[in-house]
Amino acid sequence: MLIDEIKPEILITLDKSYEKYNTSINYIYNILAAKQVYSQLTIDEVKDIVTFADLNFGEWSGADILFGDKILINNN
Repeated sequence: MLIDEIKPEILITLDKSYEKYNTSINYIYNILAAKQVYSQLTIDEVKDIVTFADLNFGEWSGADILFGDKILINNN
């Protein structure tokens, strides 16, 4: 499951936002549990993760978006 590859600090941020945005956070967790690899995510799904994990999309390069460098454990 892709959720196992997400950086812990991102999951912690999502958990902190759960009370306020529970429907959206549940949606994100369901997506991450259903997908096997980052490349299966749609741009909208990546956008939702970035938004609710309180990440700054402006700091992402094209490679970060394509390969998940900012959110995956094994990518730096």
